Amino acid sequence: MKEPAGGVAPSPPGPKGQRLQNLRERTNDFSGFANRLRQEYGEIVAFELPFMKCCVVFDTELIRQVLVTQQPYFRPWFPGDLTDDFKYGSISLHQGEEHRRRSEFMASAFAGDSEGAYAAIIAEKALLLRDRLLSLRGADEGADLVKEFERFAWDAIVGIVLGRDVQLPRRLGEDTLDLQKMYLVLDIVPGPRLLKSLPLPTLRRGRKSVKLVDDAIYGAMQKARDSEYSREDIVAKYVRATDLDGAAGPLETDRAIRDELIILLTAFIDAPTSALAFAVHYLAANPDVRRKVEREADAVLNGGSIDETAFDRLPYTGAVLDEVLRIDPPTAVMLPKEATEDRVLGGYLIPAGTLVHVAMRALHHAPEHWNRASDFEPERWLENPRPPCPAHAYIPFGLGPHFCQGMDIAKRIVVFALAALAERLRLEPRSAEPPNRNDTAVGVAGPWTADVHERRSSTRLQARERHG
Repeated sequence: MKEPAGGVAPSPPGPKGQRLQNLRERTNDFSGFANRLRQEYGEIVAFELPFMKCCVVFDTELIRQVLVTQQPYFRPWFPGDLTDDFKYGSISLHQGEEHRRRSEFMASAFAGDSEGAYAAIIAEKALLLRDRLLSLRGADEGADLVKEFERFAWDAIVGIVLGRDVQLPRRLGEDTLDLQKMYLVLDIVPGPRLLKSLPLPTLRRGRKSVKLVDDAIYGAMQKARDSEYSREDIVAKYVRATDLDGAAGPLETDRAIRDELIILLTAFIDAPTSALAFAVHYLAANPDVRRKVEREADAVLNGGSIDETAFDRLPYTGAVLDEVLRIDPPTAVMLPKEATEDRVLGGYLIPAGTLVHVAMRALHHAPEHWNRASDFEPERWLENPRPPCPAHAYIPFGLGPHFCQGMDIAKRIVVFALAALAERLRLEPRSAEPPNRNDTAVGVAGPWTADVHERRSSTRLQARERHG
């Protein structure tokens, strides 16, 4: 621990006691709770939950310390049940040299020639999403966009990770993810062990679904080992990695590979769903921006199809995604990091075992980094040169060693979906309010309903000609 001059560092300011009140506020509206703490106490605030000491940081430099410069002392925190369930861990649970080796291997699995194959899968699923929503135009009940976007993201990532011929019901992914979220919630309330032993429907469904997802993962592994299997999906890359020294770490068993793949499958559902839902909200609220997206989609999508190389030809749609991730990132407050020893942040003592939260949304709205921080302006991302902003003031995919290795895949999932929808449809949310956040974890909570309207062919043709 690094002590400041003059002796032992003080504790950060914050509300004293109030464990149950803090729990209620944190569970119901974590973003609002964090904002209140900042207004009352400053840029680093300590608070308590039952059986847990926590703090939340807002300052740009303090966030960089937690995620980068002091990162070895702030490890990702997961509920005990998840840690037990991942016997060999995953890239999300490791630190240091072990994490570096796994990161290098995962980066190689996502990059190179496979990117075209992965993009083709995403494009195919984006067109299926468009067709499903087209079938709902004029429906009295509208379309539940959260459900539809979850299904699209799940189908795309299943194809990328396990192979495009693998079919897994979306419900299995949702139940598996709901189980993980339930563990997150139960570990911050009194009596978690007792609650986890109860036959709660979410726990029962989730454990059953994990077994079915496991069956699909092990089946995909077996198929990928066939000498005639030539596809370049993620599972094939993992099972073929026989020389692991210095590359992927201890992935010599099927169970170790499974631990990595199930995290990949579930981690890719919530963030794209959130980004797509908020994008629809902001496009509906900003008609000029929506028309620009439509014109770009009309010009790039030849006859309504998506070429896997189209991403770089959709810069404005990409800027819309960047702005959505800035103004409403998938999680307002990042999942916590646990201090592994006593540390000092900003002159304050952070005791070992403290869960440290990074206030991502507050960072993305900091007026010292962003002009008109609360305004939705995709054009800010197309300025040349871009306005000066520290790299660690915009962190939708994380920062430091634990940043999202699948960032490029995630971007294509959202951009291809937005382009496919914009070329043919207009989605009009039935509420002017944005989607409801899932304040216990990442993403949004449904239902969130929109009316589906088809754009006229003549309108699309005229827009394509103007863009050209």
